[in-house]
Amino acid sequence: MADIQNETVSILIAEDSKTQAEILRHLLDKAGYIVRVAYNGRQALEEIQRELPTLVLTDVMMPEMNGYELCKTLKADPVTRNIPVILVTQLFDPRDVLSGLECGADNFIIKPYEAAYLLDRIKVILANRTINQDDSVEPGVSVFFSGSTHVITSNRQKILNILLSTYEIAISKNNELNEAKDRLASVNDQLSDANNELLRINDDLKNEISERKRVELSLSQANKKLGLLSSITRHDMKNTMMALLSYNELAKMDSPDPHFQEYLEREGQLLSRLSAQIEFTRLYEELGVKGAVWIQLEDLIHKMSVSFTQIAVIVEPDVNQYEIFVDPLIEKVFYNLFDNALRHGEHVTTIHISACEKEGILELKIADDGAGVADGDKEQIFGRGYGKNTGLGLFLVREILSITDISIIENGKQGEGACFVLSVPKVHFRKLS
Repeated sequence: MADIQNETVSILIAEDSKTQAEILRHLLDKAGYIVRVAYNGRQALEEIQRELPTLVLTDVMMPEMNGYELCKTLKADPVTRNIPVILVTQLFDPRDVLSGLECGADNFIIKPYEAAYLLDRIKVILANRTINQDDSVEPGVSVFFSGSTHVITSNRQKILNILLSTYEIAISKNNELNEAKDRLASVNDQLSDANNELLRINDDLKNEISERKRVELSLSQANKKLGLLSSITRHDMKNTMMALLSYNELAKMDSPDPHFQEYLEREGQLLSRLSAQIEFTRLYEELGVKGAVWIQLEDLIHKMSVSFTQIAVIVEPDVNQYEIFVDPLIEKVFYNLFDNALRHGEHVTTIHISACEKEGILELKIADDGAGVADGDKEQIFGRGYGKNTGLGLFLVREILSITDISIIENGKQGEGACFVLSVPKVHFRKLS
C-alpha cells in the first residue's frame, strides 16, 4: 500500500496521546509506511525540519503548538508548503472546517475512525498530492462566520477536497442518526407492545379494581422513569444493593423456617450476582481510560504470587527479561487467570509461566496442573455470561488485552490442566537491557 509510484512514503504522526500514537504507528507500520512520532506540535516541527516527511497526520488539540498552528506554519514555508497535512479531530462543526481551510490543511479525519477509512484517505491524498502542489501564494479571501473572520488562502483543489470530505462526514453522521432513529423506533414498538400486554392483563382483573389502578399507575411511572434511567448513578445502585443484602442477612437471622432460609439463601446469591454485574460495568468503563503503559512481567507476576500463596508459581527465567505495553488493568487480567485456576481447576497446586518469541510475537503461557478445559468450551469460556458464576472474568480479560492488540486463547488438554496463551505483537513488548 505504501508503494506510491515506487516511492518510499514516510508519515509523521503528531499526537499528544501516547496510546493513540502507538495505535496509529502500529496501523501505519503494518500498512508498509515509514513512521515517525512527535508528541506535540513543536516537536513535530523540529522533526520535519530535521527530515521532510511525505505526509503529516496531526491531532488538532496538542500542547505548545496545536494542529492548526503546525499546519499553518508548514504551509507558510516554501520548503514544506507542498507536504500534505491531514487534521485529526474529535470535534466537527463549520468553524472546524473554516479553521482547516484557513491554515491550508489538505483534509480532515474525525475521531473515532475506522482503520480502513484512515488508510484509504491517506492513499487518496498521496495519489493526488501532485495535483494539490502549489508554489504560489493565493490572495486571502475573508469569510465572516459566527462572529469571527477567517482568511482563506487555500487553492481551489484543496477547498474542494475539504468540502467533499466534509460532505462525506455529514452523510456518514446522518446515516448514523437514521440508524439510531430506527433503533429508537424499535424500542418504542417494544414498549408499546409491553404496554398493550399490561392493559390486557388489567382487563382480566375486573374484580380487583384497586389493584388494576395500582398497576396502571405503576405503568405510567415506569414509562416516565425510562427517560431518567441514564441519570441513575452506579454509586447509588451499589448502595441500594448493599442495603438489600443487609436486609437479606437480617431476614436470615429472624426466620427459623428452613424452607424460608433456603429461599433467602438463593435470594442472597442472586443479589450478589447483581452486585458483581454492577461492578463489571465499572471495570468495563475503565478500559483504555488511563492509557497503556510499559509493565515489567517480573513485577506483575510477583504481585500475583503474594496474593495467591496457596499455590506454587514457577516462572521460567526468560519471562523476567520482558516488559509489555498494556492497559493498567493488566493486574486484573493475571488476577482473574490465577483465580480462575483455583476456582475451576479443582485440584490446582502449581501455575507454570513461560515466555518465548515466535516470528515477532511474544507468546506468554500461563499453565496449571488442574482439571483443564473441555475442547468444546475453549472459546465459549471467553464469552460474556458463560460459567458457573457471573461469567465476566475471562470476558474482561480478553477485552483488557485487546486494547493493545494482545490476543488470548486456551490450548491446554482436559485432565492435564488449563493453559492460557497470550500473544503480544512486536510493537507491544521489549526486552529489558
